[in-house]
Amino acid sequence: MAKLRNPNKQTTVLTLEEKLAAIGVMTATQQLSSETIAYVDLEETLADAIISFAETSDEQRWLGPGLAWVDVHGATVIIEKLTKILKSRASHGSNVEFASLLASFALQHGHKRWRTLKSLAPNFPRLIGHPDLAASLVKLRGDEEWSRDVNFIIPKGSVLPQRKWTLSQTSLAALNPQYRNRLIYGAQWRADIITAIDRGARTPSEASRASGASYEPCHRVFRELQAAGVVAAKTG
Repeated sequence: MAKLRNPNKQTTVLTLEEKLAAIGVMTATQQLSSETIAYVDLEETLADAIISFAETSDEQRWLGPGLAWVDVHGATVIIEKLTKILKSRASHGSNVEFASLLASFALQHGHKRWRTLKSLAPNFPRLIGHPDLAASLVKLRGDEEWSRDVNFIIPKGSVLPQRKWTLSQTSLAALNPQYRNRLIYGAQWRADIITAIDRGARTPSEASRASGASYEPCHRVFRELQAAGVVAAKTG
């Protein structure tokens, strides 16, 4: 397994657009280095996007591309991990309601594991779009049916997710090692533990800190890889 430098340190502060580019959303961002991409986490980036949608209508420009990403790549998301991150962000005051909108869209495209995130839906209807135009557009065109059950009102035709806005699975796997491991090992903690080891984690403790997984599964994966002769695991 190739090791990257500074396995537990990322000093570059990236914009949301740059993070989205690193997970396969088509943006105007210049090509990122492979080392930078390696330190962009899928679920952390999704959480950043979800929170940004609620903060300003300007950031909602990424809603269509974000939904397109969920359509193509939603099966590779570790829902347990994303839920854990969102709950932590919510406990610090962030609005995570848009997770339910992504979940509703994901379910429309066969990603059933997203269902649990529908519980984050707003208590009252929330209108999506330009504040001066959205209500009039709903009266003129009607609203999207798929978003109604999570209390989001979207003017019909105003958000049109297109697959051309995101990289294919093959292209993203070649670009992003975390995503590639999700395809190989499935949308589970084991994939991210392997990714942490690829990035240079030398002990279960380092892998736990880097991946967000608890110590026990990290220790188990190290033990298995040691038995297979892949890594020389150390306890710690």
